[in-house]
Amino acid sequence: CALVVDEQRLAHTTRVACSVGGACAMAVIFNAPFGGFLYMFEEIASVAWPVELTFRVFVATMLCSLLSYALCYLIHSDIEEFVIYAEMPMNKEWEFRDIPVFIFVAAMLGVVTSLHTRAMLAVTVLRQRFTSRIRRLQPCARILETMFYAGLCALLSAVVSLFDSCAKKGSSDLQYVTFNCPEGEYNTVASLLVTTSHSSVKLLFSGNNAGEISAWSSILAFVTYFVLQVGLSGLPVPGGAFTATMLLGGLFGRSVGELCRDLGIVRTASGVYAVVGSAAMLCGFKQMTLASVLIVVECINDLRLAPVVMLGVAVSMTVNWQMNERGHDEEQIIRKNLPFLEGEAPHELDSEAALGICDPLPEEAILPPEASIVAVKRALLETQVLWFPIRDGPGSPCIGILGRARLEAALSATCGSDAARGSGRGPIEGIEPAEENLFEEKFDVEGDSYPDLFRRIVPGVDTLPLHCIMDPTPFTVVEDMPAPRLYALFTKVGERCVLVTSIRGELRGVISREGLVAATRRTHVLV
Repeated sequence: CALVVDEQRLAHTTRVACSVGGACAMAVIFNAPFGGFLYMFEEIASVAWPVELTFRVFVATMLCSLLSYALCYLIHSDIEEFVIYAEMPMNKEWEFRDIPVFIFVAAMLGVVTSLHTRAMLAVTVLRQRFTSRIRRLQPCARILETMFYAGLCALLSAVVSLFDSCAKKGSSDLQYVTFNCPEGEYNTVASLLVTTSHSSVKLLFSGNNAGEISAWSSILAFVTYFVLQVGLSGLPVPGGAFTATMLLGGLFGRSVGELCRDLGIVRTASGVYAVVGSAAMLCGFKQMTLASVLIVVECINDLRLAPVVMLGVAVSMTVNWQMNERGHDEEQIIRKNLPFLEGEAPHELDSEAALGICDPLPEEAILPPEASIVAVKRALLETQVLWFPIRDGPGSPCIGILGRARLEAALSATCGSDAARGSGRGPIEGIEPAEENLFEEKFDVEGDSYPDLFRRIVPGVDTLPLHCIMDPTPFTVVEDMPAPRLYALFTKVGERCVLVTSIRGELRGVISREGLVAATRRTHVLV
């Protein structure tokens, strides 16, 4: 039987599944259904967000939240034990005299998060270079490196905690870490480092523990956690950068708030400064605004802080954009060469025309409607070609286009499962068969389940009827069309390939999504 994959439908289904899953994860982790919804909306961008996805994500986050509450009910627990949100009366009042200090905290964190992003990317590059030099020792070397760094994190957190003095427990009844202190006292730095990040954020956000976390302890924990979190980049373990950036911002904001309170500059609880700092650091790292505000506000369950949190996010983003063009995630997408396109065409394409951004297209990659097995194999040897135009003779107009995966499936159906590897005709390098997928549909070659597609592909013949399996109606643009105009075909229409012809219909080339992505990335990455 032959294997046929509807690539566009499969890609659409995959994007929907990832969007729904990501929104549900954020909703459950932070007990923030609306925050999870908006997080995925900003992550994906509106141009790639189908209309029907809004309802799907809405229902999914609602069901996940209800399921989370139901599971907590079954084990006689409460959702507040597992998320940052804590239900208790807190002092979260702020005054207008706090506004300048909020702006200062947000501006400083805009700089810090820019340096944090650059440091993480630099460490990742250094670790990749080191790993490539000892490739023959893998995976043992990566395992030992990860174990060593885990021990280093534990050791450094413990050593730094010893530099902090013990403090007597206050009236807040919050859970601190005793560490090396006697009964009735606690170690502040250990309470922030030698515990989970969620527990630390709860302590920092609290409005009832003023004076229990000193400015010195907060800044000491901030420097230590900053170094360890940056050093984690590139290791094959979940880094938890989302909550980590919230914790870093909370530590910095809390230290500034506590210092200003000790100096008599402000009277607001330092927990409010931790909330503003947390949102400012998070938005700079993710380069998201509305989602950062809503997630943090839902975590503290207090909409009164929304205006100052929005102020902090706006200031931090403004400063961050002056230093970093892209956020950490976007930079990783570029460095890993993932086929992602921004919603709007970059300025680098303003002076380009369709002909200037065409993919390489050797003559061997242009196939006739009835192609010989040898011609198909020769075309598949051109590994840089992803789409093969079909035309009936030199100089004739293009009558269709065929993707590499479908061409390989047709070759495999005709010559056997080893055809893509070149068995029986000598080894052919660079040709790999299409990967199997759970979403593939199987069709009987001699049956009627899919007429006109693979019925004419008969095992053992010397030619392939490519006109039966090609796309006969590809998008076509003229060679002089400005690149920004055709950009929307890929971002908004979802096309994977566009034919480029002359004004008389003569084939000039092909623009694939991957080729367009490469054309938009002819810029320098962050150092």
